[in-house]
Amino acid sequence: MNSRAKSAIREKFWILKIVSALLALVLTIRFAVPVSSVIAENTVSLLTDFENSENILMGQVSFEETAEETTAAEYTEIETEPETEEPSTEEALSEAVTETERIYETPDDIVSLENEYLAAFADTSPYGSVEEVFFKTSGATDIVDGISVKNATATKKPDFAALIKEGPVLDIKDKSEPVVLIFHTHTTESYLLSDNGVFYEDYKTRSTDISRNMVRVGDEICRVLEENGIGYIHDKNIYDESYDGAYSRSRVTVEKYLEEYPTIQIVLDVHRDAIYYSDTSHCKPTAEIGGRKAAQIMIITGAEEGYITDFPYWEDNLRFALCFQKTAEEKYPGLMKPLYFCQRKYNMDTAKCSLLLEMGTDANTLDEAMYSGYLTGKVLTEIINRHCGE
Repeated sequence: MNSRAKSAIREKFWILKIVSALLALVLTIRFAVPVSSVIAENTVSLLTDFENSENILMGQVSFEETAEETTAAEYTEIETEPETEEPSTEEALSEAVTETERIYETPDDIVSLENEYLAAFADTSPYGSVEEVFFKTSGATDIVDGISVKNATATKKPDFAALIKEGPVLDIKDKSEPVVLIFHTHTTESYLLSDNGVFYEDYKTRSTDISRNMVRVGDEICRVLEENGIGYIHDKNIYDESYDGAYSRSRVTVEKYLEEYPTIQIVLDVHRDAIYYSDTSHCKPTAEIGGRKAAQIMIITGAEEGYITDFPYWEDNLRFALCFQKTAEEKYPGLMKPLYFCQRKYNMDTAKCSLLLEMGTDANTLDEAMYSGYLTGKVLTEIINRHCGE
């Protein structure tokens, strides 16, 4: 072999060595650098209903949720040693809610209602479908201390972290006295009776039967409060047989109870929402808590802004809303949709710890909403016990 051939072979050898080294370096970088991906949550269309001019002037425009939103949350996969790896979400939820699995059971009458409903429509073609959606950060403008907030105000920029740290304005001396007032401005709002993924043409989204409307969900909240020795008032009056002026009528009752029972510190107006993609496609916000479905809950809390005046307690309400949101997320991860902070008042100017709660939508089942009522009762119990001076 001549010298020129030997030189060519040596050159090829070194080229191969350099290529191999570069390949090894690329592979090392590929598996050492974390991988990013994007999870996009579903887009939702949200219904908006407006009441009469009286309610608009009161800052109590009745509406069924917020504006259309789509957000994406980016996460990074991080390699960890087995002994330091965090438990999976399912494991964490299971550990957090074993107590709820043992206690909450679907009431017999709700089982019977579902069976009757399915039998009645056994030979009927569905009119529309129900899409199950899990809301985590959709529309959130702030994620603070593990909770999501949508700030829909025009000018308010609260320090949410500081308000969470301050905590709610609660000073409970004797929790056996009435501490909580629960009422339902839109009392007749109701739910589907079966989780079969469809609804039928004659489905009614409202009912005056208090065993099937928002009163039934409020009953479940109160049952938990009673079991834990907490005093409450549950107002079961119907205010929306005529939809216009419902907030004015419920306000009269709230003010009467607050005057009669000065120990009341927490006032909750418990509703349900409605999210429609179209007339034949409805959305149900759902979370799995303790192995069973719960209707996701959205807190609405307001601000004094623009045409919303005479609302001295708005920041106190916000502090309580943040406390509720954080406590619920810690106890039952996934139960809460992003907290909705907006230019509205409803009747939340009547007390320092007053909120409007949306318990799922009309496409959730009554059982799912009642389970969320049960979980709400557990959250309230923890908050009240934490701020009780006994």
